[in-house]
Amino acid sequence: MNRSRPVVPVIAAAAAAAITVLALVLVGGATGVIPPSGEPPPGAALTDEDRRALDAVPVERGAPPAPVDPGVDLTDPEAVARAYLAVAHSVGVEDAGRTHLRAAGYAVPGSPPATVGVVVLDPPPAGSLRTATVTALELVAAEAGDRRRGYRAELGTATGPPGAAAEVTLVGRDVVLARMPDGRWLVAADSPATADLPAGED
Repeated sequence: MNRSRPVVPVIAAAAAAAITVLALVLVGGATGVIPPSGEPPPGAALTDEDRRALDAVPVERGAPPAPVDPGVDLTDPEAVARAYLAVAHSVGVEDAGRTHLRAAGYAVPGSPPATVGVVVLDPPPAGSLRTATVTALELVAAEAGDRRRGYRAELGTATGPPGAAAEVTLVGRDVVLARMPDGRWLVAADSPATADLPAGED
């Protein structure tokens, strides 16, 4: 939920596409199994409908992947979710109309967060930065074998000139993490929070 501004139609279309991906990854498609090879979980791909929604916004490739923070324990799903969200949703003016992959190091290879990245539809104004911080994180769904987990996050985004007072907006995000064969947890899907994300085990 965004408490400071209404969602414009094109953002809603992109959000709907992301929510579709979130649901598919969490339920694991038809099989409910993550391939042992470490390839993306079933459903971690954009459908034709998803692509059409994203194609409504002309975007260019922006900032490339950045190294993951060596202080983040990749075997801790909550730490990974927090690190991913903070990097993925911190943006600058230069990100306008672009995708950025700065958080791709925390994402499942081949998944939308790793290949599409974040489409910046609402950049901060000139001379400002938007910095994201996770203010709350709650486990709301888990696969029976504990190979996928769904979290509801509250994200505080502070927008303003560097070093000056910033306007803070609270938004909700739903993220799905998948456990890799080597024990790392990586983000498989990230979307605006929905009211109907299932709670408890599949």
